Amino acid sequence: MRILFAIALLAACEKDKPPAPAPAPAPSAAASLAVAADAGPAKLEKLEMEEIRVQPDVVTQVKLKWLAPKGTEINDEAPFRVRWNRSDGLAEAPADAKTTGSAVKQGYTMKVQPLPKTPNATLTGEIDIVVCDAVNHSVCLPVRRHLDLGFIIVKDAPSEVSLEVPLPSAK
Repeated sequence: MRILFAIALLAACEKDKPPAPAPAPAPSAAASLAVAADAGPAKLEKLEMEEIRVQPDVVTQVKLKWLAPKGTEINDEAPFRVRWNRSDGLAEAPADAKTTGSAVKQGYTMKVQPLPKTPNATLTGEIDIVVCDAVNHSVCLPVRRHLDLGFIIVKDAPSEVSLEVPLPSAK
C-alpha cells in the first residue's frame, strides 16, 4: 500500500513540473531593443559637469553632445527623454522632451536665460537614451543620466555652449 501511495505521489509531482524552455532564437536589432526595454529602468548615474558661463539677461543655447566610446552609437528607433526637475535662477526651465534617438543623434539643444541680477543659476534633470553596438545592434543598453548643471553669469560668455555627456560602451 505504501509503495502504491509513493508511486502516486511521485506521478503527481511529475505533472506539476513545467516543460523545459525552448532555446532562444538569435537576437536581432529589434529583439535587442526589446530586451533593453524589458530590462527595466537603467541605473541612474549622476554626472558632475563643469559650470557653464552664460551672459546676463541673454538667451544662451546649450548643446549636449554625446561622448560614446568607439563602436557604440545612439539607437535611432529607441525613445529619448529629458525631464528637467528643478531650476533656480533661470527665467524658466527648458521644456521636457520626448522623441527618438534619430532626432538627438547629433546632440540635444536647449535654451537658458538667467533671471536679471542673478550671479548664478542651476538646472537639474534626467536624460534617458538607448545606446547600441554600432556593428549590428546585437547589444542595446538603456542609459539614464542625472545632470546637475551650474551656470555662472558673466558678461563675456559665448551665446552658444557645448557640453559632452559620456555614455557607456554597448558591448
